[in-house]
Amino acid sequence: MEGTTKVEIIRDGEVRWQTVTASGQPSVVIADTSDISDCSKLTPESSDARIYCDSNVKLSRGHILAFALGGTVTIPRGSCERCRGITSAFETAVLRGPMRMVRYIQNAPSRSKHEDVPKTIPVTITLDRREVLIQATRDEAPILLPFPIFAPLDYSTAKTPELKLVGIATGSFGADPEAFAKQHGAKEIELKIVNSDAIAFARMVAKIAYGFAHANGQLPQVKNKSALVRAIMLEPNSIGGFVGTLPSPFKKYPGVQHRIFLRETAAPKMLVAEIQLFASAGAPTYVVIIGRLSEDD
Repeated sequence: MEGTTKVEIIRDGEVRWQTVTASGQPSVVIADTSDISDCSKLTPESSDARIYCDSNVKLSRGHILAFALGGTVTIPRGSCERCRGITSAFETAVLRGPMRMVRYIQNAPSRSKHEDVPKTIPVTITLDRREVLIQATRDEAPILLPFPIFAPLDYSTAKTPELKLVGIATGSFGADPEAFAKQHGAKEIELKIVNSDAIAFARMVAKIAYGFAHANGQLPQVKNKSALVRAIMLEPNSIGGFVGTLPSPFKKYPGVQHRIFLRETAAPKMLVAEIQLFASAGAPTYVVIIGRLSEDD
């Protein structure tokens, strides 16, 4: 997986603090929410064909958007035990990694009631040219959530390249980092982001897109949907051929927690999904190629 260094701190839908070694600062615009429907009202039919494999053993429901992110829509009999284990592994890597503290702050659903969330967070500040480590309480510390920025997708190629990470947009969900530094008399602040797994994040986004297309009854139109399934479930190193990031300006949707949108491309004719987690914060939007549409549709 290729990568460059670029970090932007997004707070209240604006890029307010950044460290950049490549490219320019993205902008964030307020978007219209009037045409956004409530996904929680979807009622997917039971899937006798399963959506990931052909197994009919120990089938159970599967969430489209993870329960830990507030997802309520499930696909009845949509996943076997083996497939559920695979999807659970990469979702857990994201949800219990950097996203864990943000989920706690936003009081997102948690089967453990957030009992395992650390009570303090280490923050390094610079005072008189000396680095000082502060153990800030979780309710007072700046909480950053890294959103990987992937290379734009090429709809015209059939190749499935490795995921290319070209930067990171970092959402600020806790205390304002600049205000925290000022409060402690510091001119500089260092916030370390750990356990960030870009491939697991891309697989989770792709899984959301695929499940949402099923719930909307649009998978039968897709000729080669098995290619995306292989990338999600079996060949994660090829996920870069299916997941990319829309360029700036990032869009902020006030009052919208997460945004999922299906659309068709003109040439070649494909079904793609736009996935934006934490849409009200102006986070990046990801595009997922679900597959080519049948020519007679």
